[in-house]
Amino acid sequence: MTGRRPAATVVDALLDSAARTPDRTAFQVVERSQDTFALSYADVSRLIARTVSGLTAQGIDAADRVILVLPTSRDFLSVYLGCLHAGVVPVVAAEPTTGSMSRYCAHLGRLVAHAGAVRVVTTDELAGALAPLLPVPVITPDALRGAQAQLGAPRATPDSLAHLQATSGSTGAPKLAVIRHGNLVANVRAIAEAIRGTADDTLVSWLPLFHDMGLVGISYALHAGIPMVLADPLNFLRNPMSWLHWISRYRGTLSPAPSSAFHICARVAGKRPPEGLDLSSWRVALCGAEPVHEATLRAFQAAFGPFGLSETTLRPVYGLAEATLAVTISDVTRPYTVDRVDAEAVAARGYAEPRAAGDPRTTGMMCVGPVVPGHALRVVDPDGKPLPDRVIGEIEVAGPSVIDGYLPGPGGATADAAEGATAAEDGVRGPDGHLRTGDLGYRLDGELYVTGRSKDIVIIAGRNYVPDQVERFVEAVLQSPRTPAVVAVGAGDATLHTEQLHLLLDERLAQGRDRQDLTGRVSHALDETFGINGVTYHWVPRARLPRTTSGKIQRHLCRRMIEDGTIDAHRATAPLSGRA
Repeated sequence: MTGRRPAATVVDALLDSAARTPDRTAFQVVERSQDTFALSYADVSRLIARTVSGLTAQGIDAADRVILVLPTSRDFLSVYLGCLHAGVVPVVAAEPTTGSMSRYCAHLGRLVAHAGAVRVVTTDELAGALAPLLPVPVITPDALRGAQAQLGAPRATPDSLAHLQATSGSTGAPKLAVIRHGNLVANVRAIAEAIRGTADDTLVSWLPLFHDMGLVGISYALHAGIPMVLADPLNFLRNPMSWLHWISRYRGTLSPAPSSAFHICARVAGKRPPEGLDLSSWRVALCGAEPVHEATLRAFQAAFGPFGLSETTLRPVYGLAEATLAVTISDVTRPYTVDRVDAEAVAARGYAEPRAAGDPRTTGMMCVGPVVPGHALRVVDPDGKPLPDRVIGEIEVAGPSVIDGYLPGPGGATADAAEGATAAEDGVRGPDGHLRTGDLGYRLDGELYVTGRSKDIVIIAGRNYVPDQVERFVEAVLQSPRTPAVVAVGAGDATLHTEQLHLLLDERLAQGRDRQDLTGRVSHALDETFGINGVTYHWVPRARLPRTTSGKIQRHLCRRMIEDGTIDAHRATAPLSGRA
C-alpha cells in the first residue's frame, strides 16, 4: 500500500515512521476548544516516551489494565499510544453526559471491576468527582508525563493484548472484547486492501474513541503511514458541517461515519446550503456502525454532489468488535448497490425475493460488499449449514481479525454466559474457527446484505418478523424526513399467548389528530403487506429512547419500558393476528 515493509504491530509502524520521516505530520488534532495542533511523528514519539516513563513511575506494569476517560486530544494520543508501547492494556470509556454522576460512577466502577483495572486516567475536571466514588486511584495525564527518555524496544507483540473493546451492548450487558495487536494489524491491512489505500491518503475522523470505528482509525493511519485529522466529537455535535469542512480544508480522502451522521448533514444542508466546500478529494466514506438507509445516502449524495462528492464515495460496510472492526466493505470502484425485494418475504419468510422497484410492497436492501481480503464469510441455518443465495440466515465470519474471545468477568463469569450464549468459556469462535455474529443476512453474487439481529426477532402467531425490516417499511410508508424514526419491538400478550407488535414513533412525526391519521395509514399498510394488525403505538421523545454509547437502539430496554408501562400507548382497535 505504501511501499514500506509491513509492520508486525501498529507501534512498530509508528516507530518506523518516526525514524524515517520524523518531521512528517502524523496528526492534526482538533481539540474540544476547536484549537488545532499539528503533531509530527517525532512529536508523537516524544509524547509516548514520556508516558512510558510515567507509567513506570506510577508502578503500572505490562499487562496491567487502565481505564481512559479522556476527550479526543493530544493527551489521549499520548496515554493510549504510550500504553500500547509499554504493553499496558487500555480500555477506553465514554465520558459522562448529562445524567447522574453517581449512576455514571456506578457504571464505571463495574467496568473497573470487570477489566481488573489498576487506574482510571481522566481530566482534571473529572478527577475530583470520580476519585471518591471509584475503587482504584484516579489520575490525570499529567501524572503520566514522566521524564523525557529514549524509547526502548516496544513490549507490544502480535500475540499480546492491544486493548479491551466494550461491545455495543444493544441486546444486553456490554462485554469486553479481547483485541490483540495481531488482530489490529490484520484488520487494518484488510481494510487498506479493500479500499485500495495509498500513501497519498489522508484520514479525517471525529468519531468517538470509545467506539471501535473511531479507535481503530488511529491504528489504520499509523500502520498505513498516512496523516490523520483527529477531531473531538463535540465539535461535530456543535456544528455537523465542520466534518465536511475538515475534509475540504485538509483534502481528506478517507472519512468514515455512521449512517446518522450522513443523515444529519444532508438535513442541515437542506436548511442552510454550505459555502466554500470542496469534497472532490473524498475518495472513500465508509458508512456503518448502524443500519445503512438508502434514503440517507441518496439525500447526502444529492446535497453534496454539487460540491464535488463522487458517486463512488459512499461505501456501506458491515463490522463488529468481535472481528476487531471491518467484516465487509462494498466495492470502492462503483456506486453502492441496492437489492429490490419483497418486504414481507424478507421480514417474515426469510427469503429475499426480487420485486419491481415501483411496487409498494418492495423494500431496498443495502449491499455491504464482500468479506474483506484474507477472511471468510458464510450465511448458515440454525444447524450451521451454509445457505444458498437470497436465503436469510445467521452471518458467520472467520479470519485473523476475529478475536479469541471476551474477557472473563469477576469470578471467571463471562457476559456471554449471562446472556445464555453457547460460546465455551470466554471464546467466540466455533470448532471450525467461525464467529457466530448473531446478525442475520443473505448473500448474493459473493456480497452480503444484512437484515437484522437474531435476538430482536418478533414472533407473532408463530411467524418470525425482523424488526429492522418492519422499521424500514414503516418509515417508507410515513415518508419520514428523519431516520431512525421508528423502533419495532415485540412484547408478550398474556391473553393471546403470542407477542404483539409495538411501534415506538418519534413524537416529532405528527401532532394532534394527524397522529391518528398516520397510525391508521401504517396499520393498513402492515395488514396489507405482512398480515399484522392489532399494533400498539407509542409516541416517544427521541431523547427517551434507550441507546448504547455508540447510538444503537437498545430494544431490550424499549421492551422493558413497554412492559413496565413507563411510556404511553395507543392500541389499534383491530384484534391481533398473523397471516399464515
